[in-house]
Amino acid sequence: MITRPYTLLTLTLALLVSLSGCGGGGKSSTTDPDPTTPEPQPDTTPASFSFTATTGASLNSTTTSNTITVSGINTATTVSVVNGQYAIDNGSFTSAEGTINNGQTLQVQVTNSANYQTTTTATVTIGGISASYSATTMAEPTQGVAIDVNPYIRHSVGGVDSFDRRKFITIHASNTENDWFGGNDASLGFANESDDLITEFLEGYDVYFGRDTGGISWHLSQTLEDPAKPGFADEANMTSRGNDTKGWYTVNPSEIAIKQRQHEHRNTDMIIGSQQHPFWPDGKLTGQGWALSQTETEAEPFGTATGHYMANFLAKFYKQSESDPNGQPKPVYVEVMNEPLYDLVDAATNPTTPEKVFLFHNTVADEIRKLNDDVLIGGYTVAFPDFDSNNFERWENRDKAFIDIAGEKMDFISIHLYDFPNFQNTQRYRKGSNVEATFDMLDHYTTLTLGAPLPLIVSEYGAPDHALFKAPWTPYRDGLKLKALNSLLMSMLERPDTLLKTIPFIPVKAEWGRDGVPYNDRLMRQKFEAEGETGNEWVYTDLVKFYQLWADVNGTRVDSYAADMDILVDSYVDGSTLYLILNNLEFNDETLTLTDLGLNNNSFVSGTMRHLHTVDGNPVLSESALANIPTNLTIGGEATIVLALNFENDIAISETSEETKYYATTYKQAITANTDISFAINNVALGDQGEAILRLGIGRDHGLSLQPSVSVNGVDVEVPSDYRGYDQFHNGTGRPNFYGVIEIPVPYSALQTSNTVVVNFPDSTGFVTTAALQVFNTSTSITRPMQ
Repeated sequence: MITRPYTLLTLTLALLVSLSGCGGGGKSSTTDPDPTTPEPQPDTTPASFSFTATTGASLNSTTTSNTITVSGINTATTVSVVNGQYAIDNGSFTSAEGTINNGQTLQVQVTNSANYQTTTTATVTIGGISASYSATTMAEPTQGVAIDVNPYIRHSVGGVDSFDRRKFITIHASNTENDWFGGNDASLGFANESDDLITEFLEGYDVYFGRDTGGISWHLSQTLEDPAKPGFADEANMTSRGNDTKGWYTVNPSEIAIKQRQHEHRNTDMIIGSQQHPFWPDGKLTGQGWALSQTETEAEPFGTATGHYMANFLAKFYKQSESDPNGQPKPVYVEVMNEPLYDLVDAATNPTTPEKVFLFHNTVADEIRKLNDDVLIGGYTVAFPDFDSNNFERWENRDKAFIDIAGEKMDFISIHLYDFPNFQNTQRYRKGSNVEATFDMLDHYTTLTLGAPLPLIVSEYGAPDHALFKAPWTPYRDGLKLKALNSLLMSMLERPDTLLKTIPFIPVKAEWGRDGVPYNDRLMRQKFEAEGETGNEWVYTDLVKFYQLWADVNGTRVDSYAADMDILVDSYVDGSTLYLILNNLEFNDETLTLTDLGLNNNSFVSGTMRHLHTVDGNPVLSESALANIPTNLTIGGEATIVLALNFENDIAISETSEETKYYATTYKQAITANTDISFAINNVALGDQGEAILRLGIGRDHGLSLQPSVSVNGVDVEVPSDYRGYDQFHNGTGRPNFYGVIEIPVPYSALQTSNTVVVNFPDSTGFVTTAALQVFNTSTSITRPMQ
């Protein structure tokens, strides 16, 4: 019984060897199964495995473990998870029990706690072997102003959701100015330090041209009078000169002309406008010794000759269509006249009336449109939109009157916005609540009178310092301007739907403005103007820091929020980059706390932080690389930070926030103590969830209440004690009175299609100038952090 199996095995092996030697059989002996080897038993118990714990995780988000590979099993085995989810081979995450095979990979995902320094643990069991994965949330950050950014929520304003550099990153210049080039009269005969300034600046910082009020004036000085119609430009002469101008622009072989044409793609929506003299018909002579007609009849309204010249200039000195072979791009916007009331009314020896200036706008617009149906016309290009001056007499007699008289013939309203950091020993800032009130007043009143907000152009903004007029260049003066430029731009960026174009008042060299010393506002200076530098070459002033700060900001606007009204915030997604812009309206440094971005499944790769601030009053633009997304930031007083955060993959924008402003059916209501002021705000479109802010424009003497009791549809709402920017009193050195917007959060649930807002002040005098609901309809619920 012992030898029998042995004998059988020996015979069998011999037979197999014999068959193999004769070439028999269909398989080689190396692949035939061995009937004597037992089948392997199922092994469902894997080798031990482990996960690496995560620390510093973001609050109330998901965190995913490292990947493990299952080994040590020879058949499918069960997998389950407690307090989390798992994914096999990069598949979808699930919490349901499943199976896994040898060699497959697995990751675990947990939902992090909403509390700081709290651990969440998930336990995975594979074939009876268990391991845990834990994620511990970040430590509580240093207390600061909470900044909330949701890069996955698209924020559209009136249907506009992109950063338009052509609209917002501009310079007060055109491509045909000689200032861009050295060695000419515009450069005092001296060279630029840069061999190719125009390219370096425009392409390096992605800047667009903005406004030209010089070209139309120079060509008028060269235009002949119509011999058959005194006081009017000779159309034949303009046709001839226009053809010559267009043709020479196109074929001029000089290096300068080639450069000018090279950059005309940044010249596609220019503003042009006239100056008071000699365009205002008062007998001032042109360069050819004639004056524009002053006739004022029904057949020839006052200003007809001015409009006739401007119409022919637009129609004959620019490329008229894509099929036109010659000429530079035609301007899109026409300002009838630059800042007319100051020169013609306020400072004039024989002043005219605002009404006559506004009727002049109508006449000029009518004439321009006879030959040009492809331009937008506006005015009155107000220098000082101080609507609240003399208890709002300025508004009634000027800005409101302009809308009443000329609004229907204007395509836009043009204004200039300037901070005055030193005006007769006062600090009269527009940035903050005042500029908000200015914009809301124009939007509200044009909505009432014209059916919708009339678009706006800010063709100049900045900050002159009256104490430093006609003083040599200093970085300190540039610093004052930079503070204003950034704060005002941040407010304007909130209105991409109604603002057509904005232009910081930064000419290139501005030698036309030299008055004993160089002009105050300019992009370029000569080297010797700075302390410790020598040489006549032209180099940048510190105003270039404005463009360096904003150099690469672009993309789709996404949701952002600051818990303090004095911190302005905006953010954009451009592919895999998130741009976060922060501006401090406070005069002192502020600490900011950046909350979770909600991008935990998209790894942070790199970043930069640019911080434009002042040191000893002089502007400094510091740039640093970021190894991690900063949790806490310190922003300087009146400073601006631009964060560029780069992620591994494109940022997916899957949700929406659609912002719309709705204005009340009445405006400018007088305030009487303990008396209700009611506003009706109708036709409000609502969704399933969202946010809302009630914006009240208020103009009152200092010391009176800025915290009325307010209800919306019978629901009492809390009125904040804070508002944008300084208190306007500024220890007695601020504005003559308060004029600004207070922004009041309103529960979305309190809103209706037709809304009643009731406002009641405890004291008398002044006005509630505007009332608007700023409504954000969101596709997802948003929880804002508290201060």
